[in-house]
Amino acid sequence: MSYRKTLFSLAVCALPAVSWGTEGNTSDLTELSLEQLLQVEVVSASRYAQTLAEAPASVTVIDETELRQHGYRNLAEALVTVPGVYSSNDRNYTYLGVRGFNRPGDYGTRLLLLTDGVRRNDPLYDQAMLGNESPVEVDWVKRIEFVPGPASSVYGPNALFGTVNTVMLEGGDVDGTRVTLDAGTEQTRRLGVVAGQKVDAKHDWFVGFSAYKADGDNLYFPEFDNGITNGKATGLDGERYHKLYAKYRWGNWRLTGNFSSRKKDLATAPWDTEFGASGTWSRDENSLFELRYDGDESGGWTPAFRLFSGHYTYDGNYRYESDPDSRDRATATWHGGEYRLTYGGLTNHRLIVGVDAQWNTKVEQIYYETGPKNVILDSNEPSRTASFFLQDEWRFRPDWLVNVSLRHDTHSDFSSATSPRLALIWQATPRLTLKGIVGQAYRFPNAFERFYHDGDVTQSANPDLDPERIVSRELAAFYRFGQSGQIGVSVFDNTIIDMIDQITDDQGVSTYANLDKVHAHGVELSAENRWATGYRLRGSIGWQQSRIEGGGSLADSPRLTGKLIAEAPLAAGWTASGELLGLSSRKGYSGDVPGYGIVNLKISSPLVAGLGQFGLSVHNVGDRRYYDPASAYLALHAVEQNRRQVMMRWTLPF
Repeated sequence: MSYRKTLFSLAVCALPAVSWGTEGNTSDLTELSLEQLLQVEVVSASRYAQTLAEAPASVTVIDETELRQHGYRNLAEALVTVPGVYSSNDRNYTYLGVRGFNRPGDYGTRLLLLTDGVRRNDPLYDQAMLGNESPVEVDWVKRIEFVPGPASSVYGPNALFGTVNTVMLEGGDVDGTRVTLDAGTEQTRRLGVVAGQKVDAKHDWFVGFSAYKADGDNLYFPEFDNGITNGKATGLDGERYHKLYAKYRWGNWRLTGNFSSRKKDLATAPWDTEFGASGTWSRDENSLFELRYDGDESGGWTPAFRLFSGHYTYDGNYRYESDPDSRDRATATWHGGEYRLTYGGLTNHRLIVGVDAQWNTKVEQIYYETGPKNVILDSNEPSRTASFFLQDEWRFRPDWLVNVSLRHDTHSDFSSATSPRLALIWQATPRLTLKGIVGQAYRFPNAFERFYHDGDVTQSANPDLDPERIVSRELAAFYRFGQSGQIGVSVFDNTIIDMIDQITDDQGVSTYANLDKVHAHGVELSAENRWATGYRLRGSIGWQQSRIEGGGSLADSPRLTGKLIAEAPLAAGWTASGELLGLSSRKGYSGDVPGYGIVNLKISSPLVAGLGQFGLSVHNVGDRRYYDPASAYLALHAVEQNRRQVMMRWTLPF
């Protein structure tokens, strides 16, 4: 099936459906009335709980029921079901695109990843890790909130195209222990354990652990079919990780800790390494610890503060046929704090004011050749940031709401940046909500873009990079039908100024540089319906057009995206679910990459006492051959994605 037929089918199926894929404090919204759905709350749009209708953005929520029922294996698999969102994978990392923006190999720098509102982007690569490399496992997540558009006025840098907030499980959500065993194709196996308990009204604890290993696929790359290797990479696509997350709450205090380590074998011969040989791999380690206090209201004021400390390490080993092997080692360590006050003492106002600061005490990059050791790059560029932010939500009429936020950020290496956002919300009728949103966001160049080089063999440094900024405008309307249905439309226009992108010269050496203005505009249609009988259907279709002001179009920027997500009850308590995902063709660094449409399916049993629950997932049911654009550091036209994969899951609660 061509991508055009796929997207047409999505539109036909999606538009008659009517609802908004959201979830609040409960994990299942199927039984909620229209009035209850209007009161479902999200926290990521404004840093405090507010209803979806009042949020100053077109927020999408993926609830716990969907996360478990569809068996999403990582955050990216869940997020690609959101309107306008798509992904690319270079068989090392997964990159998420939003509304036509997804620069190949940019490490997700224009998205902000939060866990319970806490920043997870590191200060070295600025990366939002969303695939298997993410420090966050889906098993630990209660719901995912996705806020499209700029949010630097609330969270600071990186929140240009979207903010992903994972609301994590509490001990009371588990009240026991749950063990999950996965096994599937490519010798994939995974162990997951979650345990927790609500001890009493003031004490709650939760622990999550996972370990994963996969041999990966045997791959073929025509670019390396030279009569020696025949383009085959056998046994070179393996992956393994282990992750740990824990938190303990006592009264208004909470202590959280997270550690993850993931190693990926690289079969794509990146950076001109030897093709078909083992020994080229990358490893990422993340840790983050946070102490938080959320106070009680006193005199209209509610205080909150937190202290945090993070650490990130990247190791890369690169094998060359004739030259010495090379190693990359990058390390970042950061510490900081935040204090904010929320004031509700003014009639029809909700005010929040706060300050935060972060000290990036170590931002180190080392690149050297082995045998004998020859250091080519040894850079350490510590930095610091400080910010002040202010936000007011004012209900100036019963059906009208205005949300104004402003943030001023300073950086030790750059001029300060100020980011505003204004949202006007009209509850025109009990069923119709209209929103107008205007905002700006920014991103400082990170240490990798500014200072990394390998002796100018494949990449050179550019310490003179300027920050990039985005100006965004959006009009959105959402109309609710029946008891649990909604259809929505969003029209958006984005302008990026001084966009940072990777350019390659005639000798094949890449450098990060500021480009001319980039303009993008488009429209998204979304819809969902939930039936009391257990059926659920949601879908979306989006169109966008992006262009560089000086001429040319963006790479990895599909004109059309579409998706359809469904759930259905089967006999004897079994359930079925699936996704149909479609994408139009994209421009790559060396030619266009065709569009595609793929189908994923899952069936799961009811929970049986003593036996647990069983599930069977099939990804890419049609065994379609499809590709993502290659990054500049790959000598490939495009990167082939996984063919059909089968996974069995057994979950046993105690």
